[in-house]
Amino acid sequence: MDLSSIASTINYNYQSSSSRIQFGGLFSGLDTSSIIDALLATDIEAAERLNTKYKQLDLKQKAYQQLDDKLEQFMNFLSNFKLQSNLLSKNVETSSTILSASANASTANGTYYVKVLSLATRSSLTGGGTIGPDNISSSATFSSLMYRYTPADSTLKVQKGSSTYDLSISTTDTIDDIIAKFETIFGSGNVIFSDGKLNITSDEAFAIRQTQGTFMQVFNLVDAPVELNGSTYSMQSTAHIGAISANKKLGDIASYRGLSLNDGQISINDVSISFTTTTTLSELISAINNSDAGVTARYDENSDKLILTSDSTGANTISIDDGGSGLSQLLRLDTSTFNVGSSAHVQISTDNVNWTDLYSSSNSFKYNGLTIDVQNTSESTQTITVENNVDATVEQIKEFVNQWNDIMSYLYEKLNETEVTDKDEEEMTEEEKMQGILNNDSFLRTVFNKLRNYITTSMPGEIKYLWEIGISTGSYGYENMVVGKLEIDEDKLRSKIEENPEAIWEFFGQNEENTEGFAQQIQQYVKELTKYGGQIDQVAGLNGSINREKRVLAQQLADWIERIQKKEEDLWSKFATMEQIIAQMQAQSSYLSQISSSSSSS
Repeated sequence: MDLSSIASTINYNYQSSSSRIQFGGLFSGLDTSSIIDALLATDIEAAERLNTKYKQLDLKQKAYQQLDDKLEQFMNFLSNFKLQSNLLSKNVETSSTILSASANASTANGTYYVKVLSLATRSSLTGGGTIGPDNISSSATFSSLMYRYTPADSTLKVQKGSSTYDLSISTTDTIDDIIAKFETIFGSGNVIFSDGKLNITSDEAFAIRQTQGTFMQVFNLVDAPVELNGSTYSMQSTAHIGAISANKKLGDIASYRGLSLNDGQISINDVSISFTTTTTLSELISAINNSDAGVTARYDENSDKLILTSDSTGANTISIDDGGSGLSQLLRLDTSTFNVGSSAHVQISTDNVNWTDLYSSSNSFKYNGLTIDVQNTSESTQTITVENNVDATVEQIKEFVNQWNDIMSYLYEKLNETEVTDKDEEEMTEEEKMQGILNNDSFLRTVFNKLRNYITTSMPGEIKYLWEIGISTGSYGYENMVVGKLEIDEDKLRSKIEENPEAIWEFFGQNEENTEGFAQQIQQYVKELTKYGGQIDQVAGLNGSINREKRVLAQQLADWIERIQKKEEDLWSKFATMEQIIAQMQAQSSYLSQISSSSSSS
């Protein structure tokens, strides 16, 4: 006899007697095992009935949990559906290319006129001078100008008018030497070194092509345009020749300018960023941009300046403190120029006569439920038209009816579902075992009837019943009412929405007195069913009535198993004793037979 299948249902540690070696009928010739099973049959049947009841309760608990999940999905849908912003969405149209707009449910329909007078700007802090050395003498050699590029002997092709010239520049040449070489082509006084830049002028069109070396890079002439002003052509370095590379170490930049710099931290808007003398300018900029200082740092290669810009628009501060490390002086932030950001300014009107001024630190404005995002200014008045989005409201209510019919169909099917009878339990899936478990369940029927009753329940407000907005059990009234199914007369629904959209929302959501409408009442009821400690939890939860009954049954099953095991052991013991007695009797009988046989022989 094996009770393991019953014991496993309640997670009971059962030791099968079949695992112990039993010998029966060795001397009596009886089928001891079958006799004992027959004697225990009544007790086993009682235990199996309890076991079946336990498994049915377990399946019922799982079915309630599925019901809970299904109702929670419906409740979550209702939570969004009942919102005014979903039921009363708006269509917003504008032909403007400088602004966009959106409206929430509270925005009044009509035309809005907008003048965009100014955009919001960001605060900025610009270094008060160049980061690289700006006092380079014309006597400096080409080889010493290693601030951005490495100087190398160079050859140039210069075309001036129809003539072409070759120029060779050595790293040992001074800036004065270089000027003199260019003057052999352009004439005395037409090549000037001023403010760290090389300026070339000519009365004829000219171009310079580098065939070898780095002269054009070092003097920042690679992207320099040749410009015509009147009858004079000119080319000038795009940056001074002391402009540094962002890949230079801060300590090296300090040495270029003869400054002292120590490892430390720079605090921007009270946010500290650490650095060392071996940190490159590029690495420092990345550290600033990855911090929470609320600014974006940028190195301008042409001006050779560091620029800090607020991440948000409006009048924001950009405070700097280098803790005495010398970094502010190195980056010229100690003599920086601060430009404060400004607010955006628009004027708005509903009649194109009376105007209201709106200001925003961003380029987004709020006005009576209307959101306006501006991208540019214009002298022209922009128009925005707001109207009810009837199509969207219709679609929302259609989805509500679909969700309603889905949950009601689910409840009705579970109430009328029949169990699977054409398969053995071992062949069934979990779902097949659960089929019919809630058939005509009293709790489930209460839930179904309560929800179905809402179809005919009167609501507060101007609209009182579903049928008034075109939602009813339809042409198959009785059949649909039995299963709680709804249908939509879309023309009637659309007409009601166009007539009074606010009343539609009040019917489903809530009215001005905050009285709950149709969807909100249903949501509250479903919440009472599904919440922790709610009605379903009280039945199928951890401390629910089903679990309490299962615990009682589990104890009863454990008691029955122990009783059957003890009874089985007693029976085996008695039969074993009987076998011993029979064995002794057989032995005595054999002995007596031997004696009798010996006597007869004598």
